Amino acid sequence: MTATPHIALALLVLPTLLGCGAAAPAPDPAAREAIEAAVSRYVAASNQGDAEALTELYTDDAVLLPPDHAPVRGRAAIAEFWRQGTDSGLAVTTLRVEVDGSIGYLVGQYNLPETPSEPADSGKYVMCLRRQRDGTWKLSADIWNSSAEDETDEEEPAPAPSVT
Repeated sequence: MTATPHIALALLVLPTLLGCGAAAPAPDPAAREAIEAAVSRYVAASNQGDAEALTELYTDDAVLLPPDHAPVRGRAAIAEFWRQGTDSGLAVTTLRVEVDGSIGYLVGQYNLPETPSEPADSGKYVMCLRRQRDGTWKLSADIWNSSAEDETDEEEPAPAPSVT
């Protein structure tokens, strides 16, 4: 038996095996900056009560996932949601930004001050963005939830173990 079939097989399999250990894509600082700028526009629009500017930051098929609310699908429905009110005093801290090609996401924390009608709130968020044909980044998914404990969700204390 000759070594030629084994060499041919190795030449076919080797590129596949090398692809399995491929390095992560190189960082894209311009994309990261554009995504962070989109979040800055989000915060500014929310703080100004500008539902229209906020809505323009979403893709046509975006999904908004507010806490204690059904998913809001599509830009028109998202516009209607934000017209009901935005949060002024919103401040965010980005913990992570990841970009891979035309997809990016942010993970962060938010803080909202107390208002006459709402207590102060803080929590966490994830925003997924897609690069558009014109190079802008728009939200395709937006979810947040409060870190505050809901007084109505307090758990019953666990029963004491019985000793016999």
